[in-house]
Formats: sequence, C-alpha cells, structure tokens
Amino acid sequence: MRAIVVREFGGPEVLRLEEVPEPTPGAAEVAIAVEFIGVNFTDVRNRVGDGLGVLPFTPGVEVSGTVSAVGPDVRSLRVGQRVAAFTRGHSYAEVVTAAEAFTIVLPDTLAGRPEAAGMLVTVPLALNAVERAARVLDGESVLLHAAAGGVGSVVGQLLRNRSDVTLWGTVGDLRKADFARAHGYDDVFSYADFDERLTALTDGRGVDVVLDPVGGEVQTRSLKAMAPFGRLVSYSNISREPQLLPDAEWLRSRCIGFLGLSNGQLSAHSPETIRASLERAVALVGDGSVRIDVTAVLPLEQADETHRAFEARTAVGKFVLAV
Repeated sequence: MRAIVVREFGGPEVLRLEEVPEPTPGAAEVAIAVEFIGVNFTDVRNRVGDGLGVLPFTPGVEVSGTVSAVGPDVRSLRVGQRVAAFTRGHSYAEVVTAAEAFTIVLPDTLAGRPEAAGMLVTVPLALNAVERAARVLDGESVLLHAAAGGVGSVVGQLLRNRSDVTLWGTVGDLRKADFARAHGYDDVFSYADFDERLTALTDGRGVDVVLDPVGGEVQTRSLKAMAPFGRLVSYSNISREPQLLPDAEWLRSRCIGFLGLSNGQLSAHSPETIRASLERAVALVGDGSVRIDVTAVLPLEQADETHRAFEARTAVGKFVLAV
C-alpha cells in the first residue's frame, strides 16, 4: 500500500510517498481502508521534530473510511462499516489501524464526505477546551488566537449561541477576519495589537478566558491582558517560539491560571473522556449543529502542499487529504 513516510526531520519535502506493508489490526483494533485524512498542525510538529514522532514514521492522527478487518476482542465494529477514527499517528496512508475505542461509526449524513475526516481533532479539542479546561461561565469574555483555523471555527460555533458570552479572536492576516466573524466572533484583531484592543474594550479589566494554540510572545502578552480569575488554556505552540511561563508568585498576584490541554496525551490518561468527546463530535457534525469548513481537499501525494500552507499561516478552515 502507499503511505507518506518521514525518514528525517525537516521541511515539507521530507514527506515522501512510499510503498509499505499493509498493517494488521491488533487486539481491540480495526483496520480501515482510508478515504479521507484530516491534516493538523500536530502533523507539522511531528515532521519537524517538535512532537512525538520517532523516525521513521507516518504522520497523521485522524481518518475516515471503511472497516476492512477487525482484530481479536473487537465487539462493536464489523467489516464494511463506514467510520471515522482518531488514530494518534500513522494516518497518511491507504490503510491504517485504530483502536476500537477511538473509532466511531458514521451516520449516513457524513459517510463518504471529507468533513468526516476533519472533525475528530478540532471538535473534541474545542469541546474540551471550552467545557472542561476553561469552563466558560455566563457573562464571561473569551479570546481565541488563530480564530480562522479549524479549532477556532468550531469554538465560534459552540459559543455563538450563548448570548451571554463575548467572543473575540485574533488572526495573523486580517484578510482572514471575515471568515472568523462568519463563525461567531464578535470582533477579530491582529496579533500585533490584540492586547491593546482588549484593554480598551474591557476598560482595563482584561479578558476572562484565552484559548491559545500560538504560544511564544503571543502567549506572554495574553497572560498580561487577563482579568482576575482568568484562565489561559494552551493547546499547541504553532509559533514554535519558547514558552516562558511566569512563576507561581506572579500567577497568584494576578489571580489567574494556566492550563495545558492535549487530546493526544489525554487519550492515554483518560480514554473514556476522549471517547465521549469523539461521539459528541460525530453527533454535532452529523446533525448540522457544527459545520466543518473543508477549504481544500488534496491527493495524498500532495501532503507537502498542505504543510506549506500551515507553515505560511495561509490556511483557513480544514485541509483534508484524499486517498
């Protein structure tokens, strides 16, 4: 079968299409004949050596397709079912294996659609960030960095029906601002002056919640722009800049908190939590409550082009690879 293999860390050019053996499902696993693959920034981090990828490896963490084989002990799935799966790796391939616990049967409304491969990272992450980590309260204000990205567009949809919550976003290029506003943001700022804008909008009080995948200098400025009892949730570091956190005394003096969130790590620590968020994601997208905006579908052999778009920060919505 064909798969993208990374044999050395580096730029998008290290994503090479190769012939590799087809995997066999282990206990409590299924094999999936892949139709679509979701592309995420975690794939970029693994490719450059900032993530958990151990050479050589195949990147990718979410797919949709058809169950082609089931391993021992699998009880809830059967060959021929249309499914989506959170794989925790090795997804850029024609056939992948996935844990039964992280494989969800698709409703007819999603089977065969590219959106099915683009919802098991962004939607569960958005749900866990808003509901479990930040625990957004009535009357609070929320700032999300990278508002035109996959997670950003989902958070906007989750919160836009809460008239008691004010939602602000940032983008690296203000040409993306209209995309974010269309997904529920009350206003959108640039990274250059978001902290000044927040100070003015809140009469110096600051923002209650920051959801931050950017890290680095943006994260440092965000912490200084937070209201008492504010919470900053860090769920990535797309800037690849050092993340220098203030010490505990500074956090106490400002009465604010810092929380880290990784669904990949959570799947090992609390698989039942991830399973529940995956099921909710499929339900929300399946009934139309949340829309996944797939803005580009490229063939597997053009995986490098999707990574270039991520690194250039030109991507909006969700990128998907087709097999």
